[in-house]
Amino acid sequence: MPTPRPFVILTVIAALEGIALIVNGVLVAVSGLTGGSYGATGDSTTATLIEIVIFLVLGAGLLVVASGWYRARRWARGPFVLAQLIGLFAGASFIFSGDSAAIMPGLILAVPSLAGLVITFSPGVVRTFAQGYERPGSGS
Repeated sequence: MPTPRPFVILTVIAALEGIALIVNGVLVAVSGLTGGSYGATGDSTTATLIEIVIFLVLGAGLLVVASGWYRARRWARGPFVLAQLIGLFAGASFIFSGDSAAIMPGLILAVPSLAGLVITFSPGVVRTFAQGYERPGSGS
């Protein structure tokens, strides 16, 4: 059976976000190794390493979530919603920071996050998950 369209869209959103986080982690690593200023500010190697690990782990996690969405797995919803809320709040903080240069990065974060949340709780996705749900104690 082919994957329903909302799940394909959620798969693409999660995969693109995961890839973007991994690419950002790699850019921070390369910048740190070459003495660049991309990523953590200051002269702290520990902060740079923590930032790299965070981006790589979150990116890999979103790629796992993307595979869960593609197979319409219920477990993918929780971590995906958390990631979208983080993206939405981070994007909103950029948008409303008062810096006109931060509006575009804020929109790039907020718009896909909002779309992901709306699709996650759309009737088609909720209906798909409800079809296979049995209330505790109702089965034999």
